[in-house]
Amino acid sequence: MEVRVDDGLDDLPPEVAATVHRLAREAVTNARRHARGATRVRVRVTADDTSVHLRVADDGDPAPRRPAGYGITGMAERAALLGGTCEAAPNPGRGWTVTARLPRSGAAA
Repeated sequence: MEVRVDDGLDDLPPEVAATVHRLAREAVTNARRHARGATRVRVRVTADDTSVHLRVADDGDPAPRRPAGYGITGMAERAALLGGTCEAAPNPGRGWTVTARLPRSGAAA
């Protein structure tokens, strides 16, 4: 697993930092459970003046091994509580990518 976090994220409000952590953890868990044959999971956290961005991508076979649960829905709901978004989609070819954007201030839109 490769994890990259930009500098300058130490001043995030606790609710934003916790949400980024929870979303990343759920996305990595989903990759571990569902991405057969994955050899790499990449986690990237970046930020600009107004938003924090999370991207978690794997290179596995996206065919489900288990019945679908509520992980992706739960991630989207968690991001929405802060006025953000979270989406998951298959990559062209192999793997899935989860992307999230949260307001840096933590205030709901």
